[in-house]
Amino acid sequence: MAERLNIAREVAALKRMTVKELRGRYVEAFGEATRSGNKDWLWKRIAWRMQANAEGGLTECARRRAGGCIWGV
Repeated sequence: MAERLNIAREVAALKRMTVKELRGRYVEAFGEATRSGNKDWLWKRIAWRMQANAEGGLTECARRRAGGCIWGV
């Protein structure tokens, strides 16, 4: 429960950051730079990664299933 509160606080902080700051956090979260200047996209992607790291990402089966949905397989 405390971890969810920390993530909520961090997400709130992300929303207040500039695009430049978010790009720096993106590198920290994903290990690579992004060319995106879309603030909403950046904070959402970083927040998703923080949550996945804290609570676990999708299972391999779910990833395959989602990939099939995207490509219509």
